[in-house]
This record gives sequence, C-alpha cells and structure tokens, in this order.
Amino acid sequence: MKYSMIAATDVGSVRPLNEDSVRIVPEMNIAVLADGMGGHKAGEIASRMAVNALCNYFEEQYLINEGNNTVNTLDVVAEAITTANSEVYSNGRKMSQMEGMGTTLVTACFLDNQLHIGHIGDSRCYRFSSGELEQLTTDHTLANDLLMDNPDGHVPSYSHHVLKKALGIESRCEPDVFSIEVKPKDIFLMCSDGLNGVVEDADISTILALRAHEPELCIDTLIRACLVNGAPDNISIVLIFATS
Repeated sequence: MKYSMIAATDVGSVRPLNEDSVRIVPEMNIAVLADGMGGHKAGEIASRMAVNALCNYFEEQYLINEGNNTVNTLDVVAEAITTANSEVYSNGRKMSQMEGMGTTLVTACFLDNQLHIGHIGDSRCYRFSSGELEQLTTDHTLANDLLMDNPDGHVPSYSHHVLKKALGIESRCEPDVFSIEVKPKDIFLMCSDGLNGVVEDADISTILALRAHEPELCIDTLIRACLVNGAPDNISIVLIFATS
C-alpha cells in the first residue's frame, strides 16, 4: 500500500495565537497532530514540544529497527507518546511560565496495509471509506464519560470541552493505541476540535466526497467551512490517502 499526505493549520477567527502543531513525515508514513490546551500556560509550546519529541522517537526507532519484522509497532507508538509526555511534563515543571502546560495528541503510523493509531485527549482520527465517515478515536472528555450513564444522549455543553486525559499534565499518561486494516482508496482525516467542533460530520463527509481528488482544494475547503462557521478555535487538519 502507498500513502500520500497533506497537512494544514490555521489560527482561526478568534484566537490570537495558534496553539496547534502538526507534522507529516511521508518517508516514514507518519503523521502527528497536537492541540495545546488553551486553558493552560504555554499551550503552543506544549504542542510543538510533543510533536518534536514524538517524531524524534519515531525517527530513532525507524533507524534502529529498519527491516526488523519482529518489532511491535503499537508498542513503539505507545512508547513514543509516553516519551513525549515525559518531555512536556518535565519541562513544565522547570519554568514557572510553563507550569501546567499540556496538549492533546493524535498520531498515525502506516505500515503496509495497517494503520497504527495512538491518541490522548480530544483530537480525532476519522476514516472516510465507501462514502461513509467513521470516527476511529474516542474523545477523552467528560461528555463521553457522562454519555456512558446517560442513554438519552443529553449532556451539558461544557462537558465536551473538559478533558479527562491530556499529554504533559501528569508524569504518566495512558494513551489509547490500536490498529486497523487499511483498504485501497481509504482516506484518513486527523483534526483538532477546531474542525469537528464547528463543522458537522455530515458536512465533512460531503467535502471529502466532492474534493478528495484534489487534496489541496479539499483541505482548503475544510478550513473555509470552519471560517464560515466562525472558527472560534485554531484549526489543524491532516489528510492521508491510501492507494493500491
């Protein structure tokens, strides 16, 4: 399986600073996106630090284990996230202006026809396949906890913005890691809540269906949809296209 990747980030219409960080590494089939926590100090530093630490770890492991088929990729993903957590946490304790900084993080690592995902927080990874948009990750929010005990689906609106897990807040973290099989023509969308918080899944699906053959226009259209809806938060998007 071959993959192509494109990424973009935008400050949005309200925030004075972009606290998101995003990076794609096509030669290793890796993408990572982080959303610095706006309610904490130095969110933009936390997200950038986390992305750098994770990518550095992946690069080291790639060089060490290239050609070694016995390596468990999910273990590497989990270790990369915990390494990034240690980096953000330790730096947050060194200087008062960075105390308590944190970030969400979602990463995708493609190997042959497998996608290995790791995430913590509420940044998301979706799959668009055969015209259907499926959210692969589960938000680590108070809203999701409340929904488990509330079958009618009604939860306070603020609960969607209360994170139960984040990277860098505590010395240890427990990211979700899992793998799925990739099919030709699958499209994967990674995003901060600056996209999914203001654009409905149905509208995201329509844009992907109409614009997927033009990746740059597709990602621009997604960002414009956020801006039209007020873009109260930073917007970051990664699109990954699987080809046979």
